[in-house]
Amino acid sequence: MNKKQHNFWRFLQYVRPYWKYVAVGVIGGIVKFTLPLLIPLVTQHLLDHVYLNPALTLEQKLHELFLMVGGLMLIFVCIYAPFTYFRHFCTGKAGHQSVFDLRCDLYYQILRMSASFFQQHKSGGIVARLINDVALAQNLVGSALTNVWMDTVAIVVVLFFLFRINVPLTFVALSTFPLYLYLLKKLGRQIRISSHRVQEELENISGNVQEKVAGNIIVQAFNQEEKEMCNFNHDSERLLGTSIRSLFLHSLNMTMTGTLTKIAPLLVTLFGGYQVIRGRMTVGGLIAAGMYLNHLYFPLERFSELNVVFANSMAALDRIFEIMDQQPEIISKPGAPVLPELAGEVQFEKVSFAYNPDHPVLHNISFTVHPGEQIALVGPSGSGKTTIVNLIPRFYDVTSGAIRVDGYDIREVNLPSLRRQVGMVLQDPVLFSGTIRDNILYGNPQASKEELLQAAEAANALDFISTLPHGFNTEVGERGTMLSGGQKQRLTIARAFLKNPRILILDEATSALDSESENLIQEALERLMVGRTTFIIAHRLSTVMNADRILVVSNGRIIEHGTHAELIALRGAYYHLYTRQYGADDPSPQPYSRTLLS
Repeated sequence: MNKKQHNFWRFLQYVRPYWKYVAVGVIGGIVKFTLPLLIPLVTQHLLDHVYLNPALTLEQKLHELFLMVGGLMLIFVCIYAPFTYFRHFCTGKAGHQSVFDLRCDLYYQILRMSASFFQQHKSGGIVARLINDVALAQNLVGSALTNVWMDTVAIVVVLFFLFRINVPLTFVALSTFPLYLYLLKKLGRQIRISSHRVQEELENISGNVQEKVAGNIIVQAFNQEEKEMCNFNHDSERLLGTSIRSLFLHSLNMTMTGTLTKIAPLLVTLFGGYQVIRGRMTVGGLIAAGMYLNHLYFPLERFSELNVVFANSMAALDRIFEIMDQQPEIISKPGAPVLPELAGEVQFEKVSFAYNPDHPVLHNISFTVHPGEQIALVGPSGSGKTTIVNLIPRFYDVTSGAIRVDGYDIREVNLPSLRRQVGMVLQDPVLFSGTIRDNILYGNPQASKEELLQAAEAANALDFISTLPHGFNTEVGERGTMLSGGQKQRLTIARAFLKNPRILILDEATSALDSESENLIQEALERLMVGRTTFIIAHRLSTVMNADRILVVSNGRIIEHGTHAELIALRGAYYHLYTRQYGADDPSPQPYSRTLLS
């Protein structure tokens, strides 16, 4: 089984729970397309045996006319109408339910992916697969799983009636079939490849647009509107070229099949007229055959359209299952034990790490942090500070060595149970669209109203929340755009309070803030750090002077460690960092007090 067939069968697993809806849709479609086949039969009977029959009286002819036409009308009202409704409703329901399940599984798979996946894929491209590609896949339910069956049955029934009317005429009607099937196969593969390229270009342009829309302030601040417009035009031109190629193949497919289905009736008319003139066929038979040809070639033309739909949908499925087949790099081992509540000891044992095997980032890092200790990591940008703390919640796995919490190797324990006990407050506070309440409760969705208020108060957020017109129900906007930087950071601290982690990571949590906001946040962080093992990353050394220990990181190595006073006395790398910031040998800036101000 090739990849195309494999992905199709995988998609059918999502349709299988709703097979009853598909079955009803197929039956409804068969009824919808076969009942009208009675019309040519009745027309032939009326022409050959009623209208032109001199043996029948006027009353008999009218009685036969109203009886047969009235009967057909009754059949259409009582049978055709309800079956047509169920054909569309049940097919649509099966399609929507199937893609609902597929989209949920794909989204869950995306959420499970490791940090490296999001570094390699643009967020807009991921969203395009989740929304656009899944929507294209839905067409398979209506086309491949229902239309193909009812069209096949319709063709078989039409051929049955045509063979009854005139066998030679039927073979004339089928004379264009071989060329039709050849075109269907020949163009199908090219259409699928072209469709795949269109969707890749759409993913690329979606990713770029989402980045620039999210960073529109930077675009305007640096007067880069013209440049970004040129980039967008370039991407759009590539998409346009690929789309036109796809359109060319689609149009060629429709043109060739449409031409064949129009030539065939002319051949039938030519041969059928000859048969009537020679007395080998009745006029009613020829007219009925002509009417049946419409029912024969309509599903054939739709098969051609199905070829395009199938190609587009299968290209989308290939892209969907490409993500579904990727395994997260960071997962829990089968049967991994759940971590008990931690005391908070963290050990790095000869840890080395590389994002790329050719470019190691950390080299032989070893240190131990005791429960409740505050450890600061300082050093120049790019030295590896953030990489060190990102290894603790297993956003990445060490290349060599081990990290232990309370003696447990973090690679050997249940991953969610580890991350439940690690909290993070980052330099760039991340909030989601929704209310202030929603964002704080992200730390603990089961928290009570009292716990919510306590967390907001401890984070120095309650005062500003109380001044808002809707309080905790205030919408924060996308990424918290309705709030100031200090307000957003206080909400993330409140979220961390609700999570109540044993290990806390503060990555530049007070940088880029005004002095008033910084003081409020520092007070909140002091409360948050009490009794927790805390890792603090900071460039401003005044924020880490009271840490129990300071680790100086340079080029992926710990080159110094000790208290602030010890490192100043050592007059090494930390001393030079300090004097570059403050220009003095003696500590002139006042460190933040560890006395709670609540």
